[in-house]
Amino acid sequence: MIVIETPRLILRHLTLEDTEALASIYADPIVMKFFRSVRSPEVTKQKIEKIIESYEQDGFGLWATIYKPDNQFIGRCGLIPQIVNQCSELEIAYLLAKEYWGRGLATEAAIAIKNYGFEEIGCNRLISLINHDNIASQKVALKTGLTYEKDIQMEGENLRVYAIARN
Repeated sequence: MIVIETPRLILRHLTLEDTEALASIYADPIVMKFFRSVRSPEVTKQKIEKIIESYEQDGFGLWATIYKPDNQFIGRCGLIPQIVNQCSELEIAYLLAKEYWGRGLATEAAIAIKNYGFEEIGCNRLISLINHDNIASQKVALKTGLTYEKDIQMEGENLRVYAIARN
């Protein structure tokens, strides 16, 4: 099911058929540098199963990200419920295969996700949690209209909170 379409991307529900494609991205240590570790195909399948549950439970989640010009699965982007300092938040999240970095695709996806969160879900606020050293993702957040709010420690990681409120 297609959720969002942008000029260059299709964001659709993930399915178990996406396991191999997502697992190959999760296995790349360069892509996963700011995540805890690379992920096996088994762990990837478990993550997709949880994401599919989130569609039913929350009505949203992470979505398969398809690059329209070559119809390739290039990552997963979407919305993730988070608890930050005991407050419920909704995070704009993006992760793309490195071959697609530097083309403005993460920003294109993040802007579409932000608009979806505000217009379709009715959120009043959205955040992105970004590793303190992940400058590229911080730039995506800024280009999406989020602003730096604060540094936090979450599950042993130093993260920066970027946030935006609905106009």
